[in-house]
Amino acid sequence: MKATNIFLLAIFSILFFSCASVHDSVQTGTVVRDCTGTYLRIGENNDYLICNSDILIEKKDGEKVSLVFVYTKECAERDGKIMCMMFHENKGMIRVKSVK
Repeated sequence: MKATNIFLLAIFSILFFSCASVHDSVQTGTVVRDCTGTYLRIGENNDYLICNSDILIEKKDGEKVSLVFVYTKECAERDGKIMCMMFHENKGMIRVKSVK
């Protein structure tokens, strides 16, 4: 009986800690735009591609913003859009939930 309880506790712990949780992040950064897209620059060279960049249409390049966002692996908003052939190094993609 004790071994069964330990086994079940171990399985539950593995499942609990292996689930990826998504938390909202609030970050202040700078809007960076070029022909490859719109980015949030945090720090010196940490650029994050903004999938739903239309939410920042009112913001100018170089303007400081505070955003609530989540990290994402897919950027469906960019599918089918023509971008330039330039490479813009980035740390990943984000989806903006709100602008503070």
